[in-house]
Amino acid sequence: MKKNILNKSFALILTLILALAFTAALAEPTKVIIATEGAYAPYNYVNEDGSPDGYDIAVAKAVDDLLEDYEFEYIPVEWSSIFAGLEADRYQVIVSQAAKTPEREEKYLFGDVAYSWTAGAIAFQKGAEGITGLGSIAGTDLKLSVAVGSSNENIALTWNAEHPDAQLNIVYNDGDISKALLDVQEGRVDATLAEPPVAANVISVQGLNVDYVLREEATPVPTFWLYSQTDAYAEANQALAAAVDEALNTLIDNGTLAAIGEEYLGGDYSTEEALKARLGGGN
Repeated sequence: MKKNILNKSFALILTLILALAFTAALAEPTKVIIATEGAYAPYNYVNEDGSPDGYDIAVAKAVDDLLEDYEFEYIPVEWSSIFAGLEADRYQVIVSQAAKTPEREEKYLFGDVAYSWTAGAIAFQKGAEGITGLGSIAGTDLKLSVAVGSSNENIALTWNAEHPDAQLNIVYNDGDISKALLDVQEGRVDATLAEPPVAANVISVQGLNVDYVLREEATPVPTFWLYSQTDAYAEANQALAAAVDEALNTLIDNGTLAAIGEEYLGGDYSTEEALKARLGGGN
């Protein structure tokens, strides 16, 4: 009888241990690998220790703090290969100032809530006269540099499609804005497109003889988290995107995104209204 009681007690204890282990396993947060370019300061860059940083990463960390069911890991990936890596399941999310385009929306899932708003600037050598936007260089021999696969490439190609008699002379860069602005300074190209915080940061850090203005035809553009739609992640990313959107709304409402913008970008870029209020018509 005593032996049966001991056996039953042991079985009960073992069952409890297994149940606790199973519960603990269920409670483990889902790991999510997030890619960012890491070469687009102050939005994203890599610290000396190799860790990604910048506005994009600070926002992602703030989102992660609100999502108990997820744990984010961040890796830097060159822009020229960032979408190929997403399609190869090396990571499942891109947080790197991605704007929506028809081509991207056919292949990837975007969140519904923008986490920043950008306003397009055009950069050129100091002293160059008359460059105010795409219209001022269209139909000329002036070279405009854009990154392959970027939203700026889409802007330039859309211009050419809509203005057959005033084409832009497009050349391509590898997505490294520092190199693109250096090309402008050295006269290898005449202009390039960038966001004001990015242009201001690179020009200041590198001491470039380059200036920029907001493009006269530019309108505020929202940027979003972008998710893989491969078989490995499509279903999981639907739930993840919804959770991130909810977290972003919270961070916008409580002022956290505005504060992150002030820290990394020098101003609030969290909403369209904030962007318009900050930039007006100047640099």
